[in-house]
Amino acid sequence: MNHYPAFLRSYNVKSTNSTNNSSSSSSNNENDENSSIKSLIFKHLSKAQSSSLTNNNTKGTMRGILGEVGNMTLSNVQMTSIITKPKTLQQQSVTTIVETTSTITAPPPAPPPLQPSSISIIPIVVNKIEKVTLDDNNENDEYMLHEPITKLTKVPPEFDCDSSDSYNITTVSEYVVDICKYWRELEQLTPIRENFLLNRTEGTASPQNRAVLIDWLYQVHDRFKLLSDTFHMTIQLIDRYLQLIDVSKHELQLIGSTALLIACKYEEMTIPGMNDFVYVSDNAYSKEDMKEMERCIISTLSFNLGRPLSINFLRRYSKIVQATDIEHTLGKYLLDLIFIDHSLLHLLPSYVSACASFLSRYLFAYKSLTSSTSVSSLIDNIWPSKFMNYHTGYTYEELRHGIKQLGQLLIGQDTTKLRSVQKKFSQSNMFSVAQHSCCKSAYVQIALSRLSK
Repeated sequence: MNHYPAFLRSYNVKSTNSTNNSSSSSSNNENDENSSIKSLIFKHLSKAQSSSLTNNNTKGTMRGILGEVGNMTLSNVQMTSIITKPKTLQQQSVTTIVETTSTITAPPPAPPPLQPSSISIIPIVVNKIEKVTLDDNNENDEYMLHEPITKLTKVPPEFDCDSSDSYNITTVSEYVVDICKYWRELEQLTPIRENFLLNRTEGTASPQNRAVLIDWLYQVHDRFKLLSDTFHMTIQLIDRYLQLIDVSKHELQLIGSTALLIACKYEEMTIPGMNDFVYVSDNAYSKEDMKEMERCIISTLSFNLGRPLSINFLRRYSKIVQATDIEHTLGKYLLDLIFIDHSLLHLLPSYVSACASFLSRYLFAYKSLTSSTSVSSLIDNIWPSKFMNYHTGYTYEELRHGIKQLGQLLIGQDTTKLRSVQKKFSQSNMFSVAQHSCCKSAYVQIALSRLSK
């Protein structure tokens, strides 16, 4: 894990103290079991297999659980003896194998040559094979069964914004409309209740406890250099689990770390080890605790982890309206702020993404608004009613309340104590959008007041 050197403990570090004994090095190896690639490959080998592999003088390809596979060559046999003395080579190879381990025996002798009496069996087998013929009618029926049940949605020309991407196969322009339609159907199947942490028994997790957890997880996510999709999936796993199970506030850190680990397995190419999560939590729990919690979360959610993410909707909406990079980044900033506020968690991912897409473009466009330009014309330019309703399913009137709620999140950033999201989006690679003049409290208040008229 060389891309986290500043945060994680380095593995296999040579000690500079010459008095270190072998016991300390063995304990370090045991602690790094989950993060060591070597132990992941060979930890399933039994002691007998590992001893035989280390004691043998043979060389082969190591394949973890499969043991040693591949062509074997004897290290004590010279190449000249293979060419000049084939009989001696056969005797030497057999005796060497027997001396090395008692579990490996000499190969069985070759089968005797085929007798003339057994040749009569061959025509019988051939006759059976010749009777198998292909039926063209059955083949056509099988092909008909694999045809798609529904056809792709045909986009009207006035709503088309993907035909220009047909040359780029990564945009899947033929299917993207149906994919987004499927996402909107899927998010309805995995809802999150409004204010699900309120009115619970004393000692269980509260909205304030959850906000502190999310702020800490955001720091861990940022230091691990994980994807935005990983963090979004982590939050939806936590919320879907917490709305079903009453948990103690002391278990929140374990639940959050385990949800982040599951999301890493789902989204990332390379993931941190369990030791890394235990380390960043200051050993508040063990690896066994994480394994048990992982089983509990997945079973509670019935192995249904595929809830659509708001960041995916935002990417689609930014492409539709041709948003600039800084406008898209401000939309991401708004989405990340939502996760800390417990009162907005019940909103659908497609809805909050549409609100974030509109507000981010409106805050930048409001600067160019003059006295001769009406706010209604600006709204029509940012969110064309028919076009955006076709692609997002929302009109501006449906987004009005959510836009105000997101605006209040920006205004409250001046007084909040949880600043992990704000700190990340203040960096230069994020266009320092959190410090932009469009995100200042006074400016946002004026822009929202004009929008409500």
